[in-house]
Amino acid sequence: MKKILIIVLSLLLLPSYSYAGKWHTNMKKQEKKDFANYVLRAQSKNKMVFTIRNVPKRPGLIKFFDKVEDHMGVAEKGIEFNLTYSDIGHKEDWKRWGKPGHAQRYQIMEPYKHTTKKGKTKWYRVGYFLPKDVTTPKHNLSLFDFKMLYGKGEKTVGPSFNYSNSSFIWIFNTPNYVVERIKGDDSYYFDSYVVDLDHNYSPLKGKWVNILINAKWAKDGFLHLWIDGKLRSSYFGDMMAGATSARFKFGPYRNHMDDATDAGLKINDAIIRYSNVGKADSCDELWNGCDEITGQLKNQSQVHGAINVAFCRPFPNKPAQCKGLGYRKGSPAPF
Repeated sequence: MKKILIIVLSLLLLPSYSYAGKWHTNMKKQEKKDFANYVLRAQSKNKMVFTIRNVPKRPGLIKFFDKVEDHMGVAEKGIEFNLTYSDIGHKEDWKRWGKPGHAQRYQIMEPYKHTTKKGKTKWYRVGYFLPKDVTTPKHNLSLFDFKMLYGKGEKTVGPSFNYSNSSFIWIFNTPNYVVERIKGDDSYYFDSYVVDLDHNYSPLKGKWVNILINAKWAKDGFLHLWIDGKLRSSYFGDMMAGATSARFKFGPYRNHMDDATDAGLKINDAIIRYSNVGKADSCDELWNGCDEITGQLKNQSQVHGAINVAFCRPFPNKPAQCKGLGYRKGSPAPF
């Protein structure tokens, strides 16, 4: 288990860089209409854009569908992404560390004017379907994430939900970080909490999975995660680390693929479907049965259905140091 966690952390706990360039391209009229009809809900409707670093569009890369059932007979309408290794990513992704084949993505995100400003509380929902045969040996697939903005510029990744080295990982930062100057850019090394989610507690692929998040983006903030109506992670603490707003993104983002190819592994297609994705001021705008959802909360941090929970501190030019937080299956433990 320790070896698996070390591999996962090597994929996730890397410095984040500030970036001052253009962040997005706008959707065309028909694209905006399709996303509003098939995918986006509540405040996200007609208010999201494409990330500037997306791979070029091609036939079959994305498609909207009216009804797709999983093995349990649950049907949704939404969008399907099909990333192949031949989809050459943006140069800042594909050759991030100087060698080709590092990362690729097709993400939908909030433009600056629709990000959530410091002090606000929001609810988020993401429905996804990841086929059983999709694996991520020695690389990472981010299903959705948040970016922390300082002014209009992104400085670091915020909370993110990942399928990393074929493990499902929920990771989020503490307010503590160090900065190192590398090649003229500031690199930010954040201490992080890493929750290795137990797929046996509740299946996380091969079926429609519905995630609900409640976040207060403030120094006296909180971050709660439910999966299929069950509370899995609840944290109280500083969610901003001096940031001024939080940006929500979803869509497949694969990185560290070069680690896999260097090991002689083949990068298979990443097929993932999304449905019912949105942001709102209240739970009721996104979910039925919110009293049951909020009734699971306590006035303290807790974790349920995890294999391991760790606190990790990354360092420039050397491996991160991590320690387990004493989590035991069936016994909630605060961060």
